[in-house]
This record gives sequence, C-alpha cells and structure tokens, in this order.
Amino acid sequence: MTAKIYPYLTFKNAKEAMDYYVQNFGAQIMHHQPLSEEQAESIGLAAADLTATTLYGEFSIAGQKIVCADATMGTPQTSTLISIMLNFGDDKGAAQRLFAQLADSDEQRVTVPFGNWILGGMMGQVVDRYGITWLICTGNQLVGVE
Repeated sequence: MTAKIYPYLTFKNAKEAMDYYVQNFGAQIMHHQPLSEEQAESIGLAAADLTATTLYGEFSIAGQKIVCADATMGTPQTSTLISIMLNFGDDKGAAQRLFAQLADSDEQRVTVPFGNWILGGMMGQVVDRYGITWLICTGNQLVGVE
C-alpha cells in the first residue's frame, strides 16, 4: 500500500475557512462534520452553535483534497516553514486563471507575481487570509510528475 499525504489545516473556525476557500479559490466542500454535544462539552463549548464547529472537514482545490478542523487546543499559529504547492502540470491556462482570480481579490496578498520560474515552468505565490502560502505553478519537472 502506498500512503498519501494530505494537507491538514487547523483554523479557529474551519467552517468559515472552508467557505473562504470556496469563494476565493473555487474550492468544493466534500465533507463537514461538526462536533457532537459530548465533544463540545469536553472542551468547554457546551453553549456553542455546533453547526458552526468542525470536528473534521474536507475540501478540494483544483482536484486536490485538503483536510481541516477547528483548533480545540488553543489559537492556531501560521508557519512560514510550510507552503502548499498547486502544480497544474502542463495546464498553464488553469494555473493562470486561478492566480489571476486570487491576485484580483483583496482577500489574498501576492508575494511573487505569476511568471517564468527559474526552475522551469511558471509560478506565482500568494498568502491567504489565514497566513498560508500558496505556490500556483506549472511544469511537470518540478515535482516529478510524468
């Protein structure tokens, strides 16, 4: 069996974050499971609106699955050590459209404009409202895609 790696993102409010990715990245929500009453009580959220909580969520961007949940152990912190790369392979048009959509919104900050990349292909980089860095790129040689 080959293991798979999925980005697992933790948010203060993962349901709100998933809606943000739908609006800004064209994401599709695949699953949303709120906390149960017992789970909420065990972490001190007994009076919370459980439909707004996320025990486990899945959404996809450009066909890639991302898993998420609410931070139940404190306030989540962003890290510049981890970025998410969306490699569109030979589909330069799809990469350019997504990057243009992200760059045209005030919801993200462009840190590298979309253009030719020294490693081959094309690349642009944005930071989203949650501090997550996204590399939008093309070129199969970048990640060993055949």
